[in-house]
Amino acid sequence: MTRPIGHWVGFAAVLMRLRRPSVLILSTLLPAGLALSACGDSTTEGVKGLDAVEVSGPVGQTPELDWKAIMTAGKPSAKVLTEGDGPELAKGDVVRVEFTLADGWTHKVPFDSYAATSLSTLVEVGAEKEPQTLTDLLSIGFADQIEPGQTVGSRIAVTVGSDVAFGDYLGSQAAGLLAGLDIGNEDGLLYVADIVGLAGPDGAQEPAPRWAPKIIEEDGKPARLDFAGTPKPSGRLEVAVLTRGTGPKVTKGQTILASYLGQVPGGDKPFDSSYADGRGLEAVVGGKDASVVKGWSKALVGLPVGSRVLIQIPPKLGYGDKEQEGIPANSTLYFVVDILDAADPEPKPEPEPTPSAEPSTDASPEE
Repeated sequence: MTRPIGHWVGFAAVLMRLRRPSVLILSTLLPAGLALSACGDSTTEGVKGLDAVEVSGPVGQTPELDWKAIMTAGKPSAKVLTEGDGPELAKGDVVRVEFTLADGWTHKVPFDSYAATSLSTLVEVGAEKEPQTLTDLLSIGFADQIEPGQTVGSRIAVTVGSDVAFGDYLGSQAAGLLAGLDIGNEDGLLYVADIVGLAGPDGAQEPAPRWAPKIIEEDGKPARLDFAGTPKPSGRLEVAVLTRGTGPKVTKGQTILASYLGQVPGGDKPFDSSYADGRGLEAVVGGKDASVVKGWSKALVGLPVGSRVLIQIPPKLGYGDKEQEGIPANSTLYFVVDILDAADPEPKPEPEPTPSAEPSTDASPEE
């Protein structure tokens, strides 16, 4: 059985740097011209789906994969490996999912969200997922297998052909991303997905300070801020921890996964919100590569994962005198932010040593 030569030819991609929380998009940087070469031999036969692999290990950790053969797959096929004892999911719930993606041909693992440099993803139960980041793109292979009636704490295995999972994106720069991960255009893919919890804060609640506007919820999610009775902005950065998480503290330069809502005083609705459609924001906080306004970095670095915070950001730490869509110039910004996950930056390659001048071997003429 010969692996088909890949036809993912596209562009290398990076996430667009943001100066305001917004929908992340896949953006092009440099043409990559990537294509996969054929491998294997014509005598090797593939085995369909989970018959080709044994999955073991506890929920909440990277699964152990014992491959028996090359795996083939077509339409998605899902199996609940471990049934959790958490709440039962309903349509419209947003869950946080840790997942491992393995290639059934190479038996390599192109992505593991449990790795220190990777993030988990958010899935809205019963809704089609529109990818905004690399993690989103990879997760579309299993996202629609997270269904009402399943329970938090469950582990699910999904097998699917790469052409089925990513067929709608073959004409985009996403093709280059897949080729760069050595995912062939007809490979069988294995996802092992853990439904680790409902997306939201996780920890002890703390009282809101006097300056904080009231959070108005709809369907259990922040929908807008009510500024009635709140004092005028102080002109300082103010941070109210409404739920103190129990996870590791966010450090400068990390990428966080967050849900958020932003509104200005006097605004009758948010200028931006990820809660409304269940999407998550991936953003670098702190350091020279920060992708959000300074107020976010100053407020969030040092807080534990699982926290919900309310932030008042003065103009000098926001957009200053620059008008933004839905945001007048010199506005104080208020944000509700749930810190859902954090990942370390990818290690930077070691710089190549600078060649030193070789001492001359020619003899100097005598004077």
